Amino acid sequence: MFSTFRTCVLGGLASVAVAVAVVGCDKKPQTATEQPAAAANAEALPASLALSEAPAGAKDVLAVRSGAKEGDAVVVRGRVGGSRSPFVDGRASMQIVDASMKACGEGTPMDDCKTPWDYCCSEPKDIAAHSASVQVVGADGKPLRASLAGFAGLKPLSKVTVKGTVAKSADSGALVINATGVHVDG
Repeated sequence: MFSTFRTCVLGGLASVAVAVAVVGCDKKPQTATEQPAAAANAEALPASLALSEAPAGAKDVLAVRSGAKEGDAVVVRGRVGGSRSPFVDGRASMQIVDASMKACGEGTPMDDCKTPWDYCCSEPKDIAAHSASVQVVGADGKPLRASLAGFAGLKPLSKVTVKGTVAKSADSGALVINATGVHVDG
């Protein structure tokens, strides 16, 4: 019995070591058949999500935060950022920040910041007060299993205009928008 247990443990450890070595050393892109199960289960973002023109009537994040309530149709503009990873891995969700906030290096003391989109030169409470979460949800009301990173050119510090509906938030201080359209301004 000990021999069987030892064989299983050693075999399991060898499998983990091989997996770590393959993942840690493999620098080439994965093919579709090599993608992890989560990527294989990714949902497609709706084609209608990418807007060729910015919707009219856009308001800054702060203006929407101050007056919008659950269920309101909104058009909000801001910049992708507010954290080191403003895009949620494996989910159609991102954080945007009011344009009045200056990213690190934009007139702030951190001109050599490697991640200026995290706004680390600002107080966390200020970042939270100037931020909104944007998500693309499916019929179940949950964010789609897809990434917004790279969609229509989205990247950290992209200027965006988002059309959608204010969603219910567990945190009463948060602004969450269920997006139906996103225009990347630059």
